[in-house]
Amino acid sequence: MKNSNSAEDYLKSIYVLNLRKGYVRAVDIATELGVTKPSVSAAMKKLRETGLIFLDKNGFICLTDAGRELAEKVNKKHTLITKFLIGIGVNEKIASKEACLIEHDIGEETFERLEALYERGLS
Repeated sequence: MKNSNSAEDYLKSIYVLNLRKGYVRAVDIATELGVTKPSVSAAMKKLRETGLIFLDKNGFICLTDAGRELAEKVNKKHTLITKFLIGIGVNEKIASKEACLIEHDIGEETFERLEALYERGLS
């Protein structure tokens, strides 16, 4: 993985795939992210080494507690930013793509304010 943004994308993908399917395989991640299986293998090795994922007894990819915490945080940012952008009139596909860019760089304070604004219905 080139940077922490890539790691966050992989973790978010694992989290979302697990919610959707109940299990995660490398091929599922490759399809979800539009990357090659060798890229996924290299990323999974790094995530295992950093203690963010593990393989279960069936060989499925699972998040550790630390991996789940980070994935949930990134997914929450992505979901809220996407909803916010759609709420101000951005096309859903564009909103999701741009939320993926924003989620990595938005600061905690800014995100908390955006979340509060969205919850008040001002979006």
